[in-house]
Amino acid sequence: MNLEDKTLVWHVDAHRFNLQLLRVILNERTTRLDFGYQTTDYYIRGGWINIYPETHLVTSASTRKMHMQDQLGIVTAPDKFYFKSRADWHFFSLFFAPLPVQDQTISLVEFENPDPTNFNIKDIELRLDAAFFQRL
Repeated sequence: MNLEDKTLVWHVDAHRFNLQLLRVILNERTTRLDFGYQTTDYYIRGGWINIYPETHLVTSASTRKMHMQDQLGIVTAPDKFYFKSRADWHFFSLFFAPLPVQDQTISLVEFENPDPTNFNIKDIELRLDAAFFQRL
């Protein structure tokens, strides 16, 4: 399938604690992952978040790591985005090279050996028959 003049969109409901992957968007130029993050009551003002520059995707359709190329709405470590309250939601996007256009599972890897605070989400299923098509 050729993605010229088309975009594939998957609405996803994948969680890791208070991080939620909302959708995956694929076109001929990029793969975009959109997230929502809700603060916890552990910190007085909700704490902070960031993303490590080494963040990458692993896909069942390829053996190469797809490194994060850009981000929107989140800072890269060592910088931190601080929340104002425990009730805050924050939305951000991560950008990668285009995925192969085929059925596959992907995993977001912030750290190879994660701790509970890292944004690693495994085995996100992307089936072509579940995608929505958008014309550019």
